[in-house]
Amino acid sequence: MVDESAKTPKTAHLDLSPILKPAHEMRPGAATYKVRQQDHKLYVRLDNKFIDEAEPAILQGIPVSIDCEVVNTDRALGTTLSYRVSKKYGETGLPRDTIHINMKGSAGQSLGAFLAPGITIELEGDANDYVGKGLSGGRLIIFPPKNSPFKAEENIIVGNVCLYGATSGHAYFNGVAAERFAVRNSGAHAVVEGTGDHGCEYMTGGRVVVLGTTGRNFAAGMSGGIAYVLDTAHNFASKVNPEMVELGPVNDPSEIAELRSMIEDHRHFTGSKIAERVLRDFHRTLPKFVRVMPTDYKRVMEERAAREVEEKARLSVIDLIPSQTASQVDLAVTLESKHQSLYGSSRVSTPLATPKAHEPSVVDLEDAMVDENTTKERMTKLDKTRGFMKYKRLGEAYRPARKRVKDWNEISTRLTEPELKVQTARCMDCGVPFCQSDSGCPISNIIPQWNDLVFKGDWQSALRRLLMTVSSF
Repeated sequence: MVDESAKTPKTAHLDLSPILKPAHEMRPGAATYKVRQQDHKLYVRLDNKFIDEAEPAILQGIPVSIDCEVVNTDRALGTTLSYRVSKKYGETGLPRDTIHINMKGSAGQSLGAFLAPGITIELEGDANDYVGKGLSGGRLIIFPPKNSPFKAEENIIVGNVCLYGATSGHAYFNGVAAERFAVRNSGAHAVVEGTGDHGCEYMTGGRVVVLGTTGRNFAAGMSGGIAYVLDTAHNFASKVNPEMVELGPVNDPSEIAELRSMIEDHRHFTGSKIAERVLRDFHRTLPKFVRVMPTDYKRVMEERAAREVEEKARLSVIDLIPSQTASQVDLAVTLESKHQSLYGSSRVSTPLATPKAHEPSVVDLEDAMVDENTTKERMTKLDKTRGFMKYKRLGEAYRPARKRVKDWNEISTRLTEPELKVQTARCMDCGVPFCQSDSGCPISNIIPQWNDLVFKGDWQSALRRLLMTVSSF
């Protein structure tokens, strides 16, 4: 029954009764409730192919590569595969790039949704909305067909709401993203060459680099993470929602190194022309980048840095204990705790005397016999933040050339893997140009990234990082 008194001059002649009429009155016998089970045809999904061909990687960790064609009815590609990986390996997933999927075509909605660590999806083509929704550690690479005549940085390559709710992982899009890019992103790192309206809306973490223009209302409700926008037109400030963020230059050495590293990875994975131009003249282009930093996030970061400085000052006496390896530092702590347990904490403790060079250090036999599990546990407790001060550098012993040419053992086995981990813990990741810019390393390798991968034991990714720029020679 229509209330005639509620009608207005605009709705006086509208008759909605055909729309509101129940279906069973129009067609007797029409179903108005569930009468049969729906068939989603999951048995013909492309993910089934991924799961079958990725079986060696899922069961044994053997790297695999998968090739396929996609169309826009292929939705949520990689999600079921990610479920299989997460079910077996949990949140940590597989080592990076263990499963590499090469696609060609136009992908449907939610490509790479909830993509797990160890899975890389590389698409030559374009994708619909929700690319990387809930990205959970995987890597997404999307670029136009190599024979396309148009400029990638001037055309949309992914749809709306990409990286919605992403928690970790990396994404590289060689083209423009549509509206609401990286909404509620809380940890993923992404590079894109332009965005539509409402970019980085409600973002709470992660890093986003935009190598192009953005739409209006950028960073609305953004409470965490950092965005770097290349503002060549000098009009970006008018497109930002300033309620929760502040704009500024990129002048911190560590941020400059991180920004350049992300752009280098973008160029490497997608062959981006705009990334190539930025890196070719990076020092001149850097002032054109605008850093978008949430004010509360900045305050929290500054407070955390202040606490770390105070903690470092408080532990400075412990940090300056001379040591050859991490095992000696742990041994000193162990002996000190035993000393206190025998004589009580009230007894004045004296620092352990450093053994002279000509006399061996004598320790209890029980303390000297450390099993493999104890060694692994000790290595996981390495202090990478203050490792440069705690652990001494172990230099390479010189070998005469007449001996080296006989065995070709240029990379010696002088250090075990745990000792190598101790040495990688010495990297300060300080942003010094000698390690992180083209003014130092002749092939522009990012040494701290390689160092961190060795520290984590990910040797395959470390080698890939080392060889990333060698191929250009």
